[in-house]
Amino acid sequence: MRRPARVLLSAAALVAVTLPLGACETYSATCDTDTTCSIEIQGSKFNEFPRPYDAGEGTEPDGARDRIRLVEATQGGEATIQAGGQDNACSEGESFVVEDTTITCEVVGDDAVELSSTRS
Repeated sequence: MRRPARVLLSAAALVAVTLPLGACETYSATCDTDTTCSIEIQGSKFNEFPRPYDAGEGTEPDGARDRIRLVEATQGGEATIQAGGQDNACSEGESFVVEDTTITCEVVGDDAVELSSTRS
């Protein structure tokens, strides 16, 4: 009788550990205009960028082509962000360009970033 209880307890412990890890994946994006957006990423999942990187593509994201993900970030240090099919590095206040879009690292935290973007 003890064996099923032990298996059940092990399964419950695995779920308790797995759920908080999955909850750490967050993404939000808000755009003030057709050209400026604020983005927050926590975790390393691929996300749809709120606007196409190419200004000639309009304002609706493509999904397959315009993706972004946080590869890694260290509090107060540097973040590596995959955007436009390439890895880009930036620290707080630094920017990088993907096609017509300038992305600025506003805040770099542990496995999280706050970004702003401007399309030209």
